[in-house]
Amino acid sequence: MNVVWSAAAVRQLQESIDYIQRESPDGAISTRRRILETVRQVGQMPRCGRIGRVEGTREAAVPRSPYVVVYQLTAQAVEVLGIWHGARQWTESF
Repeated sequence: MNVVWSAAAVRQLQESIDYIQRESPDGAISTRRRILETVRQVGQMPRCGRIGRVEGTREAAVPRSPYVVVYQLTAQAVEVLGIWHGARQWTESF
């Protein structure tokens, strides 16, 4: 299935990687790879994530990281809505 990233999700990914990069360049590379792999898996198996906390969304935990990929399904695509750090307060909408 096609995967489409929202502008907010792209920004959240970049901000997260930039933050990690300051302390651990290798950690940033590894985290980015894990997030992108999770998004790839969601594109192949769209219902693999759990039902999301925000209505109409699904969530896929990124292995060995505190991040969650938040997405929604449409007839044509998986739309990545956000890359959320588990320690952050959850938002009411995406």
